[in-house]
Amino acid sequence: MKNRIFLTLFASLLAGAPCAAEALKFTLPEAKKLALEQNPPIAKAQANIEAAMAGIDRARSSYLPTVDLNAGITRLRDAATRPNRDFDNTTQYSLGLSAQWLVFDGFARRFRYLSATLGGDMAIASCDDAKRLLLEQVAYAYYNVLQAQNSMEIAQKDAEFNRQLQDDAQKKKEMGTAKLSEVLNFEYKVRTAEANFINSQRSWRVACVTLGQLLNIQQDTIWDCLELEAPGEETAKMEVPKVSEALDYALENRPDLRAARQEVENAELSVKESQAAWYPTVSAFFNYGFERTHSAHFNTHYDRNATYGLKASWNLFDGLNTQANIAQAKANLLVAQKNLENLQEQLEAEIRQNCLALQSAQEVLDKENSLLEIATKIRDLVYEEYIGGTAAITRVNEVQTDLTNTSLARSNAWIAVLNAIETLSASTGSILK
Repeated sequence: MKNRIFLTLFASLLAGAPCAAEALKFTLPEAKKLALEQNPPIAKAQANIEAAMAGIDRARSSYLPTVDLNAGITRLRDAATRPNRDFDNTTQYSLGLSAQWLVFDGFARRFRYLSATLGGDMAIASCDDAKRLLLEQVAYAYYNVLQAQNSMEIAQKDAEFNRQLQDDAQKKKEMGTAKLSEVLNFEYKVRTAEANFINSQRSWRVACVTLGQLLNIQQDTIWDCLELEAPGEETAKMEVPKVSEALDYALENRPDLRAARQEVENAELSVKESQAAWYPTVSAFFNYGFERTHSAHFNTHYDRNATYGLKASWNLFDGLNTQANIAQAKANLLVAQKNLENLQEQLEAEIRQNCLALQSAQEVLDKENSLLEIATKIRDLVYEEYIGGTAAITRVNEVQTDLTNTSLARSNAWIAVLNAIETLSASTGSILK
């Protein structure tokens, strides 16, 4: 497998001229970075963070007093006290300031603020989890492009080999040492390889479009401009981590698990907030203003009023509404705790499976590397024997088919290892590094 893969190499053979626009060159880390910058769902998650931050500010505002400017004109027409039922018309003018400051509400305000703060943390965790899933999707799409590219390369090599044999057979036929069936045999093999190339090219184009969608690149015939760099061979040799170490890392760093813990904490705060209704509320008030009848020209000595003080209220019975709210909050807490437990159990099983999958994929890749080496040697030896006249055409067909199939199997095994690495990285949360 070449370290540098140019995706426009084979498209030009069957799809026309290469793209005239600037090439889109990416490594996998660069593709991931671009996806985080341009993918619309990530922008939406970040907007949710901003909304949660605004919720924190709103909750914090409850610690500050409220101040209102009041002005009014009241027209009173009272006929009840008049002997002849004539109207007694009175106009009242008022202007003033009023302030209210909640001093104590059974700590409900504190719990609401803590809940809003947790809401901000949960929004951040949700955004991080969206990034985690997006990065995994980008890696899969990236490797799908490379896998289709490898299939195209294998099909092209198969066609080139059989085309060479077809030319040799044609020359032998002209010299009278080969039959027409031998020429047609290799022509059939060439056309079969070309058909395989076309099928792989179609898969490659679909994979390019999928990757472009994740990167938010809206460009026609993106496959004519896209150039991806394949990771080095040493990437597949990554040491499989111990399950216990991977699990410990995931328990600490998985954003969805962090959000689940915060959900439990938020539910606990909701219980305490509901219980705060059992306590009295105390508030301070201050009013300063002017009132005058029949005129809006206030006199600072005669029309001025000022009141201030403390007031307390303590609800003694609310139709069992408080008890119902507490019961509902406790039920929500239980649900959040069970969700956290289930997520932890699923996470442990997921990491165990992914560690085993990576180990198995690496073992398969080692076998496929050995098989590819052997298949290549066999094909080369049989080819020399065929040229020397000691091997039959059927044997040449057989070993070339074996080599092509082994090459495809090796390519699939290579991509399987890369995908297994990304899957494990996503399951532990290390993909966010």
